[in-house]
Amino acid sequence: MIRREFVKLTAGSVVALGGSLFFVSCGGSTSAAGADDPGAPPQQSGTQIVYTSSVVQSHTHTFGIEMSAFASPPAAGVSGATSDDGAHTHSVAVSMADLQSVGDGQTIKVTTGVAAGHTHVLTLVKLA
Repeated sequence: MIRREFVKLTAGSVVALGGSLFFVSCGGSTSAAGADDPGAPPQQSGTQIVYTSSVVQSHTHTFGIEMSAFASPPAAGVSGATSDDGAHTHSVAVSMADLQSVGDGQTIKVTTGVAAGHTHVLTLVKLA
């Protein structure tokens, strides 16, 4: 393997968190492959799991979901607004079926509503 190939293969880091793997790469481009990758791994904060969106226009947003929503998904799912960044927020809606899938260990991608002319992607996973 030549050096250039090695650098390409190892440019990203693999982060293991709660039994889930996240591929975190450097760079600010959102037009390349992996544009929906989370800006940071999810973290538990109190009774919530806080997810960081994909990087779009050089910024991210966060969105928290109560851990109980994965164990016992509400019929209406969960919805709300992301954190504010760049003087805007985005709407988020996660269906009951998607919450159940995450609770069962699947990875689900949810696209936010449009704000300031763009959307973000949240990658939802269950933390152990």
